Amino acid sequence: MPDALRQLTTTLGTPPPPEFATLTPDELTRLDSLVHHALDQREAALNNALDAGMRHIPRLARPAVKKVLGL
Repeated sequence: MPDALRQLTTTLGTPPPPEFATLTPDELTRLDSLVHHALDQREAALNNALDAGMRHIPRLARPAVKKVLGL
């Protein structure tokens, strides 16, 4: 398995479709970069949504809610 495909597999957390093996190392590297960027954006959006949702909970109850949510 080429290094770029191995890195993409690590990023995805699962083996990519077999068709990805036909991509060049540069294309795989670019795809890995795009996936990293998308994951970073998703994490930021989820954190913003969590922060916005926590503003609806009374300040004294927030630590208990975070504990229940595992945060």
